[in-house]
Amino acid sequence: MSASGGAPAGRGIGGGGLGSFNLAPQQQNQPAAPVVAPQAAAQQPDNQQQPNVVPTAQQAQSLNNQAFSATDNSPYHNLYNGQQYYAKQNLSIDQRLAVMNYLSDAKESGTMYSMSQNMNHAMATGQKLTANQQFVHDNLMGAMHNIGYNVNLTRYDHSDVLDSMLAARGVHGTASGMTAAQLKTALVGHTYGENRFLSTSYNDFKNASNADTFTTREVRFEYKVKANVQAMMPGNGPGGRLGEVVLAPTSPQKNMRIVDVKDDKSRRTRSKGMSPGIYNNNRQIVVVVEVG
Repeated sequence: MSASGGAPAGRGIGGGGLGSFNLAPQQQNQPAAPVVAPQAAAQQPDNQQQPNVVPTAQQAQSLNNQAFSATDNSPYHNLYNGQQYYAKQNLSIDQRLAVMNYLSDAKESGTMYSMSQNMNHAMATGQKLTANQQFVHDNLMGAMHNIGYNVNLTRYDHSDVLDSMLAARGVHGTASGMTAAQLKTALVGHTYGENRFLSTSYNDFKNASNADTFTTREVRFEYKVKANVQAMMPGNGPGGRLGEVVLAPTSPQKNMRIVDVKDDKSRRTRSKGMSPGIYNNNRQIVVVVEVG
């Protein structure tokens, strides 16, 4: 999700590329650039334990397979100790750089959006990635591991996301013009995958200074995520301190299934293109999705 609320489809939570870093792979005959990340240091609280940085992606994957189980016998539950979870992860140096790039809000050169928004949009629409985006894509994929627990996650979107799902089901009309009962009839049972990195929050943006940017959108997705789903916690992001969990793209695999749709009439929301604080809807559509 972008802070503007008007980003094209496919542009999700997460920042853009660090303007001072070219994270495309280095040529073999060139010395590797030194790892200098002053912006990242400023993003992290002093007492926050960092993920263990290991020499290779293979070593990170092996260690993460040991740290995060593919099974959890508990019911779906909330994730409370984000700092401990974050520190359990193992990342290679390139993966760490990719995460920093993904989280940055800086606009990508020549565009109105961050690197991650542009990358997600390109992935969702089948466009070729830039060299920098490809570097971030490949290393984020390498950083993914079993999420490790049956957990609840949240994401907010505008209603055009549901319009696309309705069209895929052969339903004419818009989500904003339908009742919760009509949406439930139309969408429950719909299975789909995401061809982009899907940024979610495990704490419903409670620590974000600009939470209304996200939480006042028309649709709230409540994800019930199984332990074996591939994901990673990037650290600081739009969800606040340790608030963000990124799910790996899965399309064409359809690992998401809508199991319920309902209204939350305790929340006022705004249509796409409207600024936070200006509300024109007296409900939030809640879509419950099982993942995995």
